[in-house]
Amino acid sequence: MKISNNNNNINFKSANLSKLAQPLSVFYDKNSVIPTLLIETGVTLGRTHQAYKTGGKKEAIERFVEQGVSAVVWLWGVQLTNKVITSVADLFKNNISKNENFKAGTMLASLGIATFFIGFILPKINHFISKKIMEKSKNKENKENKKANNSLNIISMEEYKKQTKKESKNISFSSLASVASAFENNNTLRLLVTDTGVIAGRYKNGRNKYEKIEGLFRDIASIYFYLRATNDFVKLSSKLLNTDLISKEKLQELLKNPNIATKADNKAIRTTFGLYAAGTALSTFALGILIPKVQYLLRKKLTNSNQFPGDDGYKANNQKNI
Repeated sequence: MKISNNNNNINFKSANLSKLAQPLSVFYDKNSVIPTLLIETGVTLGRTHQAYKTGGKKEAIERFVEQGVSAVVWLWGVQLTNKVITSVADLFKNNISKNENFKAGTMLASLGIATFFIGFILPKINHFISKKIMEKSKNKENKENKKANNSLNIISMEEYKKQTKKESKNISFSSLASVASAFENNNTLRLLVTDTGVIAGRYKNGRNKYEKIEGLFRDIASIYFYLRATNDFVKLSSKLLNTDLISKEKLQELLKNPNIATKADNKAIRTTFGLYAAGTALSTFALGILIPKVQYLLRKKLTNSNQFPGDDGYKANNQKNI
């Protein structure tokens, strides 16, 4: 990989700075939430869709809540918790939030709270939601069956034959299949720090050993694509293509003085942005589509079923395997 500073490029005339310079800067900014937000949006949608295809609406809802809420906590929850803690502390002791030891302590506490919530509280909330959906669906089905039975009890056989003859073309079984619908500074570092606790919490809260294995595989397999895959793709692609990348320092210089940009600078900017965009898309595909597909193949292999672990009857149907 070649990193281009182009400070000695005297053979190129000055050019207008590429419009991709500012968007590219977010990939170099460790404080920016945009790269992570782009990935998390795609991952949430991808995993929700894969869950719906495999386990149905209930699993899709669980996956959407789990993935979406986790992303929000990772991106903004830690900083928000940290601000609340420091603000409350300042009320009792003025300017204590400026103390370096206190800052370190509140950040660790904020990370701990976020990790505990995602790993231990959120799974319980998700399981509660699924339980309520199943109860609502079951109650609705029971009412439908009771209503049907009562109707059959109060009509004669002749009347039943007449109704059946008239209405046979309009019989609908949709009601039997209906399911109620229910609901600080370095992003990469925060994700890395919280991952261990989150994985442990999700494993502990798995409803059976196969759900634990699924979650363990998914979360561990995801770490590389969240933390390293995009940067590794950019470096490897640059080396294979033998092309220049724009350095962070040079990009910052050009953003401050856009009039000094050369054609070589703009070419390096376009190349670098293209590789980062492709790397982000690749990571999103792996996290949102590829890993879930392997996860569900693992489920099928272990349980000989695609049934969602939160489904009513899952334990009974798979009792011999547990």
